[in-house]
Amino acid sequence: DSKLSRKKSARETSHGIFHDLKRFLKHRATSSSSSPTLSPSSPVDPLTPDKASSSNGSTTSSSSHDATSHRDQHHHHPQQKRRHHHGAHGNAIETDLRKKYGKIGKVIGSGAGGTVRLITRESDRKQFAIKQFRKRKPHESERAYIKKLTSEYCLGSTFHHPNIIETLDIVQEQDSFYEIMEFAKHELFTAVMSGAMGRDEIACCFKGICEGVAYLHEMGVAHRDLKLDNVVMSEKGIVKIIDFGCSMVYQLPFEKRIQMAKGISGSDPYIAPEVFTTEEHDPRLADVWSLGIIFVCMTLCRFPWKLAKTEADQSYESFTNSSGTGKARLLKLMPREARPILGRMLEVDPKKRAQMTDVLQDSWFNSIEICTMEESCMYHSHHLNEDATDVWNPHPKPRFVAQNQQQQQQQQQQQQQQQKKKDDDDEDEGEEDKKKEAEVRRLVQEDVKPVSVSVLLPVNTQLPVAPVH
Repeated sequence: DSKLSRKKSARETSHGIFHDLKRFLKHRATSSSSSPTLSPSSPVDPLTPDKASSSNGSTTSSSSHDATSHRDQHHHHPQQKRRHHHGAHGNAIETDLRKKYGKIGKVIGSGAGGTVRLITRESDRKQFAIKQFRKRKPHESERAYIKKLTSEYCLGSTFHHPNIIETLDIVQEQDSFYEIMEFAKHELFTAVMSGAMGRDEIACCFKGICEGVAYLHEMGVAHRDLKLDNVVMSEKGIVKIIDFGCSMVYQLPFEKRIQMAKGISGSDPYIAPEVFTTEEHDPRLADVWSLGIIFVCMTLCRFPWKLAKTEADQSYESFTNSSGTGKARLLKLMPREARPILGRMLEVDPKKRAQMTDVLQDSWFNSIEICTMEESCMYHSHHLNEDATDVWNPHPKPRFVAQNQQQQQQQQQQQQQQQKKKDDDDEDEGEEDKKKEAEVRRLVQEDVKPVSVSVLLPVNTQLPVAPVH
């Protein structure tokens, strides 16, 4: 009887997870019809909160996909059309992928979660990004596998915001699952590393990313892997957040309780310090920290540190010193008007850190001119790369770190060359001093007047005693 009751309880729990998911999707679709559309320039007004898988493989990903539903929203919900949802393995519609979307093209990204390719629909030549989910691992149960990919699709397909990539469809073909997404060909990372971005362009991109994250938080979801590599741009320069493989639902429908995140998720330079030092943390505040790092990277074209751990990174240790001089030095490199809110976003203590509501209410943030779908900002243009490579990659290679290390090596070489030149100059000066001292001795021995000696002597040279005649 006890075994039967345990099995029954497990089935009820399992059913409850997917029941919550279906209820959530149904609620989102019906509640959206009476809500206004959210423009990219209109900040979201999320409820006031109570207040990362590594790109280089040195940290462990811990995505919270067990929570497969979001919190209920009664206000400020963006308008969205109800989309046909293809469910889990048994309910997914098997279709001819090529007939529906066209021939699959080149690979534009790959990672632990799968491979992303470009696909062009033959009827209208419209391009999409199509993600083929990874195959099920030998030790992974079919239920766990289906649950993971379904969770990622359900999250993405629920989001409808100008600064979030649109997830359009999921298709099953034989034993493979494909996720169809909106395609934006330009990389924010490439634009930043070009060094051509102006201050207004950086601010525009930053505001767009923040508004996208604020929308996610309003939906009860934390991204947990915010970085330059997970942001793409449209032809009009509108930024769009991608990759929800590490995202988690921190608030369930009809609940006020905030679920804390456990484990390390994200990419090393962007991960908040409390993720390393505490057993559990607020994923919303970790997202805010990552946004601060993104702004620093866009401004300096380099990371402020490799890892937010004092024992592992000297630059971060300097940033956290008790005198506050390290943090002040970093903020001094930022635009003056951005320093107050950025300093709060990069607060080491998460209890003192700014929340997304604070960011949205900041005077500098609200003064930023941002590009929209209707028109581009007249005060700046966007530097868009011509090709999309390594876009949508869940865990791209740490190119930024490599570039940063190369810059550091160049700086070290310059310092070494300057030091060598200084040493050579000192050596030349030493030889000159010896010559002058020898000349002084000769003049003294020849009983030359002291005035001529003082002219020839270098500073702090001791005079030899003149012989008595």
